[in-house]
Amino acid sequence: MILLDIFSSPIASGAQTFILIVCILIGLGAGLSAIDARSTFSKKKSDH
Repeated sequence: MILLDIFSSPIASGAQTFILIVCILIGLGAGLSAIDARSTFSKKKSDH
């Protein structure tokens, strides 16, 4: 498990928190872009 290795790795707690926040932001951004793309494609289909 790579994710568990990150949490047990000997890095500073501040860096660990920063990595976790960055991963959450990347996940949120990917989710929002996927939702936006899906709604955009469904609008194009309904226009035709």
